[in-house]
Amino acid sequence: MTSPLAEGPAQGRRVATGAVLIALLAGCGAAQPPRYHSLMPAVSTTARPVVAAGSLGWELLPVAIPAGVDQPQWVVRTVDGSLAVLEQERWIAPLGDEVRAAVTDRLTQVVGAPAASAAPGRRWRIRIDVQRFDSVPGREARIEGTWTLASDAEGAAPLRCRGEFVQALAAGGYLALAKGHQQAAAQLADAIASALKAVAAGQTATCAGQAGPG
Repeated sequence: MTSPLAEGPAQGRRVATGAVLIALLAGCGAAQPPRYHSLMPAVSTTARPVVAAGSLGWELLPVAIPAGVDQPQWVVRTVDGSLAVLEQERWIAPLGDEVRAAVTDRLTQVVGAPAASAAPGRRWRIRIDVQRFDSVPGREARIEGTWTLASDAEGAAPLRCRGEFVQALAAGGYLALAKGHQQAAAQLADAIASALKAVAAGQTATCAGQAGPG
C-alpha cells in the first residue's frame, strides 16, 4: 500500500503542470485572430458594365511567385530594409492563386470572357512570372515581373514583356497596403488587356506603357 507521503510530491507536480497548461491555453485564447486579405477587389455597390465574350480564347496559366513571399503570412519590408513576417496579416489563399484570380477577373471585365470556341490562331495563353512582390507599409505596394502572351498559331512568336506596377501609399495601415496591391494587380491586368485588345483587332501587340520587353 502506497503511503500518503509518497503521493504528495507527485500530486503537486501534476497540479503545477495543469496550472501551466491552463495559463498557456488562456494566453492562446487572448491572442487576436489573424486578419485575412485578398487581391480581389471588394464587390462594388454600383452595377458593373457587362462585357460580352469576345472572339478570342485566352487562358491565364498558374502564376509564379518569389519563394520568399509565397506563404500565407505577409512579408513586409521595414524602414531599415529588413524583412518581417506578420503572423496576424495573411492572404486568404496562396499568393499565386490570388494574383491569378485578380488578373483573370480584371481581364474578364476589360476584354470579355474567353470565347468558348475560338478559331485556330485566336487562342492565347498568358503566363505571368512575378519577380518582386514588395510590401512597404505607409510607402508602396509593388509588383514587378514578366508576362508572356503566346498564340497557338504555328510559327507565331510570343510577346514577352516586363512591367513594374507600383502604388504609392499616402497613409499607413495594412488595409491601405492590401488596397495598393489590388491596384497594382489591376495595372498588370490592364497591360495584358491592352495586348489582347490589339490582337483581337488584328493589330500587332506591343509592350506599350511598360518598362519594356523582357
